Amino acid sequence: MAMTDLSIEVAHGTARRFDLGSGDLIRIETPDGSQGGDFSFPGFDQSLTRNKLGWKRFGRPWLVYAAEIGDSLFDVDGEAVFEMTALEGEGIADIMYPGCWREVYEDRRPGCQDLISEVLGLSRSELTGMLSFFIGYSADDIAYRGLAGIGLKPGDHLEFRALRPVSCAVSACPDREIPGWQPGSLLVTIREPADGGGEPEAEASGEGL
Repeated sequence: MAMTDLSIEVAHGTARRFDLGSGDLIRIETPDGSQGGDFSFPGFDQSLTRNKLGWKRFGRPWLVYAAEIGDSLFDVDGEAVFEMTALEGEGIADIMYPGCWREVYEDRRPGCQDLISEVLGLSRSELTGMLSFFIGYSADDIAYRGLAGIGLKPGDHLEFRALRPVSCAVSACPDREIPGWQPGSLLVTIREPADGGGEPEAEASGEGL
């Protein structure tokens, strides 16, 4: 089936909002292998997602660290909202971390929570979950050690399919000290069936397309 595409750059330290229809695909790519960021949508329940994916993989109430191809992201009502359809590269799609926020930086630059909540029109306290992408990690009996060193390559990407009409947002993380990252831009591409009924929409706080 023919598809129509819309590609948007997300600059370092910014976020973009994307309004999707059911069946639309959203692909998030690091064109130059520079950095990752966060992904979220209103009502995303990070904890419930970890639990549901644990049941799916192990048949037990175990919690998983990351989403994999074929996994869903769930909202606070337990409904699947996105399905992961692609994940290419060394980094994982982490569902442990809450995303950074302004207060963790000495210069009080906006963190991913601030950036994403703003473009979604939410208060930060209303942002109930985040998925952090292109990060490394290790884990043992003591701790989950995320944000470990990682070797990203140009073209590394992940992709989700919207399972219903939904708004979502992508941030290019403002952190400049994560091993293996350097300030850069992300490329987000929206694809929908040509008969899907219109152009994909995207908007961001303070930025034109």
